Amino acid sequence: MERVMVVGLWCGHPDRSLRPSIRQAVSVLRFEMPLPSLPAKMPVATYMPQPSAEDSFGTSDASSGTGSIEATTNSAQT
Repeated sequence: MERVMVVGLWCGHPDRSLRPSIRQAVSVLRFEMPLPSLPAKMPVATYMPQPSAEDSFGTSDASSGTGSIEATTNSAQT
């Protein structure tokens, strides 16, 4: 059960570059590799949406719903 929990946390790491490949995860679950060392405190996941071309100048198209979160966030910061 410990292996399943550790591999699950490993696969769900917020930093994509630190997640295992499927092959690595299965190898750990099959006892072919040792358990990975996970950090004592996992970093907090953050979502940074990629700006679209129309949002690059601080405008958004409210009718299509594109950029409404960024527009709200940007207006709250100013």
